[in-house]
Amino acid sequence: MIPDWHFPPLDLPPLEEGLQRFLLLDGAQCNQPVQLLRTLPWAPLPLFDGLLADGADDASVFLARLPRGFEHDRFLQRAASQGRSPGMLSIIETSLDAQQLQQRLQRRLDASYPNGKLFLARFFDARVLPWWVQVLDEAQCRAFLAMGERWWYLRHDLQWAHLELEDVALDPHDPPWVLEAPQRRALIDASYPYTLIDHFQLTDPELLARLPRARWYTFFRRVVATAAAAGIEDSRRVVMVATWALLAGSDLGEDPAWQQRLRDFASGRRSAADIGDEVWPLEESWD
Repeated sequence: MIPDWHFPPLDLPPLEEGLQRFLLLDGAQCNQPVQLLRTLPWAPLPLFDGLLADGADDASVFLARLPRGFEHDRFLQRAASQGRSPGMLSIIETSLDAQQLQQRLQRRLDASYPNGKLFLARFFDARVLPWWVQVLDEAQCRAFLAMGERWWYLRHDLQWAHLELEDVALDPHDPPWVLEAPQRRALIDASYPYTLIDHFQLTDPELLARLPRARWYTFFRRVVATAAAAGIEDSRRVVMVATWALLAGSDLGEDPAWQQRLRDFASGRRSAADIGDEVWPLEESWD
């Protein structure tokens, strides 16, 4: 399948002496990650192994060194041809060698909530990376970024951005991360639009394609906020609201009639079928 997106040109500054660049690749967002990485001169290092037992899919995360003078734009277009999502990769510039960077990234994977429940910090997904950094407190953020010079990633609007890192010899991070309840909620809120995007890509890509890809994230974030304002937070009902929003071509938040429909839907006064029949009535044909 030919993707409906591409990586825009990435204007990287000349690499200073003593620095190296590395590719961080999320195999879950790439159709053939191992084959793609074979086009690079050095064998990649794994952050963790996500190969399914039957070999049908590979959700491993890889770190691969990029050579100096590397034609990164050509590689990025090759990567896009294998990509399932623009969040599949990011590029880290650092003075650390491959094993040192691998270890620092691996030490940052473990996270927990105050109740002790563990989870995986998915910063290797470039879609999540900026939101992950945003929810960390000041001390956590400084510790997380202590691994180099710069970290490039593609924003939700398909434009390149980067994080400024700190180049420190000793890693200040003491795993695991512990996220307090407000941090957890902020991370869930920031990441949930991608759950909706993934849902529609699997179930109704034609409906999703009514919007330009660069608008998907902000559109669904507004839709989730509109649903929450009406008292709708259950995931199945949020998907229904998102479907109506795509059909209507708006996030529904500025339309008084839709605000009333959503309140009725939240309270149970009206069903999804009732609302659908009102807004998009079926026209009988006797032909």
